Amino acid sequence: MQNRSEEIVGKIGREIVSGSIRSGETLPKMEDLGKEYGVSRTVIREALQGLSARKIIRSTKRSGTIVLPRNDWQWWDLDVMTWISDHQGKDGEFFLDMTHVRLGIEPIAAGLAARNATAQDKENLTICFRNLENTIDDTKEWAKADYEFHLKIIEASHNSLMISLLKLLHKGLIISREKSIAALNSNPELQQDKPTSEVLKRHEELYNAIITGDEENSRIVMTNMILRVQQLFEKT
Repeated sequence: MQNRSEEIVGKIGREIVSGSIRSGETLPKMEDLGKEYGVSRTVIREALQGLSARKIIRSTKRSGTIVLPRNDWQWWDLDVMTWISDHQGKDGEFFLDMTHVRLGIEPIAAGLAARNATAQDKENLTICFRNLENTIDDTKEWAKADYEFHLKIIEASHNSLMISLLKLLHKGLIISREKSIAALNSNPELQQDKPTSEVLKRHEELYNAIITGDEENSRIVMTNMILRVQQLFEKT
């Protein structure tokens, strides 16, 4: 359970990432924030320290508490990631940026998985692929199954940095998948990319390439899959 200062960090943080409070704006004084939230100066001070640690605000005696530019934020912080992900309906650019990150990581991971996967890795990947087959008619469950499938691929790469980064992006990636599927429903040009047997075949192609140790094809198939997601976000 969150304490009061953590709750206020979340409330102010969400207002900032949503644009209700813009970069460059000055937050009210601590006394005024304390009255607004019904808490002591100590609680407000702790909340502002939390936001400052995430590089969202900066406090100075001369200028007060200023909201910093978006490029200064600690984007990999789990709370910041959550606030932005929850605001995804108004911030599709975030998911396009995330797709670019995926393009830089997952094709390489797929090739490494084809090279390094153990018998246990292959068994785990098989279970995840079967789960994709079983959730094709359920958008939310498919999104989760798709995340788990890609996670097992990266785990099979045995690259600790890649594994850590994907787990950090967990919430944003799941919502990104849900958002991409929802967007497909309103985009006739991309209806073929909805969770269908055709999409499942692409996942099966990737699965088979990794299981059989085909590094080059694993990279190519993964790249093409993510490029289709990028195309979708560029059209929404």
